[in-house]
Amino acid sequence: MKKILKKYKLILLAIVLYGIFFIFKRDIFFTAINMTGSFLLEMLQVLPPVLVISALITVWVPSELIRKSLGNKSGIKGKLLSLVIGSISAGPIYAAFPAVLVLFKKGASVSNLVIILSSWAVIKAPMVLVEINFLGLRFALTRVALTIPAILVMGHLVEKLVKRENIGEKTENTAKSIKDIESRLPNLNCGACDYSDCSSFAEGVFQGETTMKQCVVLQKQIKSEVSIIGQKTD
Repeated sequence: MKKILKKYKLILLAIVLYGIFFIFKRDIFFTAINMTGSFLLEMLQVLPPVLVISALITVWVPSELIRKSLGNKSGIKGKLLSLVIGSISAGPIYAAFPAVLVLFKKGASVSNLVIILSSWAVIKAPMVLVEINFLGLRFALTRVALTIPAILVMGHLVEKLVKRENIGEKTENTAKSIKDIESRLPNLNCGACDYSDCSSFAEGVFQGETTMKQCVVLQKQIKSEVSIIGQKTD
């Protein structure tokens, strides 16, 4: 029961609030119902295509390509690509979350996720065009020019403050499982496994993208230990 309450606490809170307004302020209740209905209708129009695109990315786009283009070692090119992805997007910001989660699971860095989401929210090309129409070219360009550095700084800070295992639909047991896998690795962050670091590799193993056999250093250690045991046996 406690797990259900914890999992659906926001939905339950919303139901309670609806009930309170229905009893004491029915005008607010019916306004909220109309707004909720409009929002849900918009989501039904937007989310299905986004989920299809996310599924196609999962199946068709190799994790290695995402790690190379948007991973921790993508550098300034990854940052610029993230800005482009976010700024040329269409649809409301909530449509970005399923696609961004897929990119994250494929190896995109935390900072680049923040850049994509922030660009999608505040410097999206269609929105900037409307902004130019209402507020003028100089205002829009100045705001965008000042916003981009802020987005880059925010991406860097979030990556320092938020660990990968704390992102996504993960329970405490999931995070623990990733840490268990990581504890078995040499933690040299050599990149020989094609992942940027051992933490990313551990998550890749947990997600089923790769296996422990891809850790070159670990395999060498195992062979060395087997060889020593064989010599002792002889």
